[in-house]
Amino acid sequence: MNKELIRIQKGYLLIEKARNKIRVLSESKDIQDERKKLQDMKTMEDEITENTNNLKNKIFENEEKLLKKEKELNQIIKYLYSNSKKETKDIKDKKKRQKEIEEERNILKKEILEFFLKVDALKEEMNDYKINYNEMEKSFLKKLSLQNAKIVKYEDKITFIEKKIRKIRKGIDSVSLSIYDKKRQKSILVMSKIDQNKCKSCGLELEEDIIQKIAQDEIIECPHCGKILYIETEEIEEEKNV
Repeated sequence: MNKELIRIQKGYLLIEKARNKIRVLSESKDIQDERKKLQDMKTMEDEITENTNNLKNKIFENEEKLLKKEKELNQIIKYLYSNSKKETKDIKDKKKRQKEIEEERNILKKEILEFFLKVDALKEEMNDYKINYNEMEKSFLKKLSLQNAKIVKYEDKITFIEKKIRKIRKGIDSVSLSIYDKKRQKSILVMSKIDQNKCKSCGLELEEDIIQKIAQDEIIECPHCGKILYIETEEIEEEKNV
């Protein structure tokens, strides 16, 4: 009976080992770092898009202002043309306003040009980011695919071992199984091998009568650590190492 308990314990240990491998793969620093880089690049792209839209809005606003200036300027020019022979205070004010508008118009045109140049620069920057992002994403997805393939492999291994454990458990009497399961609730390592007449887990030297009972397939716990003791008389074939 101990032999069957040993087999299911080794199976549970292999499952735990596989789960640890899955955990390590899932928390891979390399994958996490690349995912973070992609997220940062996406954030930067969003910022570039936002800056581009802000500049386009400024261009639109300045073009609206420019249209108003042009309209006002045309009205002044028409007025001055119609009153070209007069030199009243109103005419002087109109001429002064004409110069102001022309200066304001030039400033607006200059700003619009600068905004357009900035938009073009941001478009080039965005294109570079997209190229780099696509290349990095391609590399990341390849690594992620390989990682997921390994995870699936370990998950399949767990399913296979669990199936074998269920089969072995059916051949173990309910009393022995109950003792084992209660201990397993506290620790995954339920059993301890006897090595040179000592409990391998805690090192307690065992009395001869305890060893004799275990040799007769009795379920005996270590008086010190409480683990179920066993003698490995032959190498129990393990499922392929994880």
